[in-house]
Amino acid sequence: MNKQAFTLIELLVVIAIIGILAGFIIVSMGGAQGAASDARRKADINQLSKAIMIYKTNHPDTPLLIDADGCNIGSDCSSDEIFGSASVLRDPNGSYYSYESADGVDFTITSRLSNANNYSFDSSTGLYSEDTPISAVNGVCGASAGIEHEIIPTTGLCSVGNPSEVSGDGVPYTWNCSGVGGGITISCYATKTGWVDTGLGFYVMKYEAKILGYEDGYQVYSESFIPISRASGTPWTRISQTQSITECQSLGSGYHLMTNAEWTALARHIANQSSNWSTGIVGNGVLSRGYSASTTYASDGFQDTAPAPTTGTENDIYNIGVNMVGPSGAFDLKRIHNLANGGVIWDLSGNTWEWNSDICVQGSGAGNWYNSAWIEWSDSNLSDYELGSAGPNPLYTSTQNVGRYYGCAANGNGFLRGGSWIDGLTSGLLASYLRHMPSESYNNVSFRCAK
Repeated sequence: MNKQAFTLIELLVVIAIIGILAGFIIVSMGGAQGAASDARRKADINQLSKAIMIYKTNHPDTPLLIDADGCNIGSDCSSDEIFGSASVLRDPNGSYYSYESADGVDFTITSRLSNANNYSFDSSTGLYSEDTPISAVNGVCGASAGIEHEIIPTTGLCSVGNPSEVSGDGVPYTWNCSGVGGGITISCYATKTGWVDTGLGFYVMKYEAKILGYEDGYQVYSESFIPISRASGTPWTRISQTQSITECQSLGSGYHLMTNAEWTALARHIANQSSNWSTGIVGNGVLSRGYSASTTYASDGFQDTAPAPTTGTENDIYNIGVNMVGPSGAFDLKRIHNLANGGVIWDLSGNTWEWNSDICVQGSGAGNWYNSAWIEWSDSNLSDYELGSAGPNPLYTSTQNVGRYYGCAANGNGFLRGGSWIDGLTSGLLASYLRHMPSESYNNVSFRCAK
């Protein structure tokens, strides 16, 4: 009898066929197992819902367990009494069935099927249902967040989620964008026109304070005047520190004249942004000192005699000639500074000195302020307190356009910061001038409110 062995190809074909058949069997068994598990889940949901119905019948005056967020039956529900002996039921995979009731009257029992759908009983309808769970998506603020608004924003509030009602007086405006499918709700913020979020925990006027209803800020003080932050017009001058404090507080709860701590934190923050340096590198080149051209205190080639005539547009960014502004010019005389959050602030350096709410006490050591004419922040007499409380950090001098220090000429003098249109290199983000009493006012001194 002639015997012939299988060839290698024939063996491989047989093995492949066996593998395919085995795959079919495994898939079929897996499907059957999933169907069996789902049948048990549905039976358990039915038994749990009936157990609760029995409890309601036996306790008609007792509300059901209230848990609007849902709890795991037999695990973290505050009580399992309403489930009776059915509280021991578990999903075939060992997980728990969930219970939810917002009012103690109607309830929902839910399980997760093998196809990842939810299977539920809803007592308010008496129906069992299967649905695809919604994936959790966090709320996302819309285009109206982080910008200025003439009026309360009503559109562009959320790009994902539903917006809440907008609240606040514009410093700031606030609202929430709710998450979808259990996603996180996000808080959103914006400001009214003329205010900027510093990103440091407080808001400030984007521009030096102006007088509502007056384009010319050089006015004899009146208690009827109202401070406003707007681009047009010249700064409110001829106002004392005491009056500036009162005017900022008149805007409402939380409003106040900028403090020395706020000014210093903001100025240091600006000095730490590369876009505010002439070379684009922090500490390399110079910062801008604003509208401050001088032939007396600098070598700018011209000297201003009045505040900037216009503010707020691309044509107003540089001090380009005597009492003139333009869209381009010397970096030293640039009037705007950038914040890390994308905000922009005008004339924090130059244009007018600005009152802070603090007063000084002469002396040395903590809490005291050195008395001197103009000196650099590198002067050793400032290292014990003044530099840390009001100066640049890291240390810069007027060589980098941070301004200079004029000491406490008398106890109780007010703080002036930033420099003015005539001060050249004495102007700068950290310039400090402690020469004048809180009751004094000048044509080159203004203020800025914060909240």
